[in-house]
Amino acid sequence: MIYRHLFLAILFSLGCLSLPVRAENSDTKLSDEQLTAVKKALSQATFANSPPTTTSATYVADLRIPQIPSFSYAAGTPLPKAVPGAMASMMGTSKYSPQSATTDAGGDPNAFANTKLTALPLFGKLPFASVVTANPQLAKLKVGDVFPSWGAADPNKSVADVANSPLGKTPLPPEVLASTPTSNLPGVTDTPYGDYPGIGKPPLDVANPGETVYVADMPGVSKLSFDKFIKIGSIPPGLTLLKFDLLHSGQKELSVANGDKVAAGSNKEPNAPCKNCDAVELLSPIASDSNLNPYNGTISPIGLRLKGGEGLLGDLFTAAGVREDSGFEVPYIGFGDCGSKWSARSPNVKAGTVQQTLSFRYCYTLPFLGFQATPYFLALPLPLPANEKQANLLLPMKIKPVANKLFPSPTIPSVPSIPSTPSIASVSTSPSISPTIPSAVGIDKVALFGSATKNSYSPTLNVYSDGGASAKLPAIVRVASPLVNRHEKFG
Repeated sequence: MIYRHLFLAILFSLGCLSLPVRAENSDTKLSDEQLTAVKKALSQATFANSPPTTTSATYVADLRIPQIPSFSYAAGTPLPKAVPGAMASMMGTSKYSPQSATTDAGGDPNAFANTKLTALPLFGKLPFASVVTANPQLAKLKVGDVFPSWGAADPNKSVADVANSPLGKTPLPPEVLASTPTSNLPGVTDTPYGDYPGIGKPPLDVANPGETVYVADMPGVSKLSFDKFIKIGSIPPGLTLLKFDLLHSGQKELSVANGDKVAAGSNKEPNAPCKNCDAVELLSPIASDSNLNPYNGTISPIGLRLKGGEGLLGDLFTAAGVREDSGFEVPYIGFGDCGSKWSARSPNVKAGTVQQTLSFRYCYTLPFLGFQATPYFLALPLPLPANEKQANLLLPMKIKPVANKLFPSPTIPSVPSIPSTPSIASVSTSPSISPTIPSAVGIDKVALFGSATKNSYSPTLNVYSDGGASAKLPAIVRVASPLVNRHEKFG
């Protein structure tokens, strides 16, 4: 029996033991409720009503990644004026036209019936040649018939001739946009945004920030709901499910070096420490009062802004100043297969609450360069409760727990017949084992996704598993712990 308890203690300390259990007796139902809330949030979220940027950034386009043009924004910039149209195109807006985006967003179907070209701000950003490339139906029309007020262009030449001249390298002048009816350019309101170089195709001059089209320049796109682009997939095994336990305020310093279980961060800054910060403390629904469970007491600092991203794109965005919150990856919700990241924001210490947030990124794979991803920088507040008095369960996420202080470097004595691959299936049952519990959620050893960095905050998770057959939960041995009580304020 002593060997058995020691074996279980070591597995807990290493985060290797997968114990399928039904958390709170209702984790399946709760997961459905959580995903329903996420779907509701996505159906209501748009670029227009999303939180503004939290940092400033200046990105200079790189010829190795021509899909993304130069862009710049200051902290507090509304998202439609910060996100380039080319990035919005990656998430799925390329299939929309000004007309279809406006209509799908609930706008007036006749919005462009009696407008000037100023109603299409992208025409004032893109080189004229790019406009003609996306609208070949204009090529043979005479300039004088389409743009009667364009004095710099020969009215007797074709639109294609002007597009191929030096005038084609610059956008249409403001006075031409203001005086030209949209109806003079047949079909332009129905042309998909993805057909324009600089939006759905690599721009002609990736380094010229004057050509950058932002979401705000694309009619209708800023008001399209995110549920049209963000996918919610099935929850994979190996994720962690934790519950909100405590909200701590004004901690002088939190770090792994000081013995704090700061598990959140980013891929570039894992286990990010913080000073003078608020933080959430999380618990596993499994053996919540046991110091042997490495997930118990997991700390997630709030308010940090960390370096992140993957590949060359991640490095370039990091150098540009783009940052992400400290937190944990939610791989089953995101643009395509890019995933998202959970974090805590807006702590209310008096009420003991935080705002749960999902942040999204763009990603794709390039020949020779491999997988590329931006930091998780597009934040979406979730209508999910996070109250320390209610001990709300969080979404299943990826987390690598900080080693239990009881066993920082466990020395395993010679114990007969220890399974080489410990799992619930390989732990034999005995009369001392507690009653059968239906399989739904388990603790797994999972890699921390994302990074912990200066100026970022992070959440903690408990392992979500597809379960398998129902299993019995071994009794947890109570071991005297040198740790302070988890409810004792740290810092």
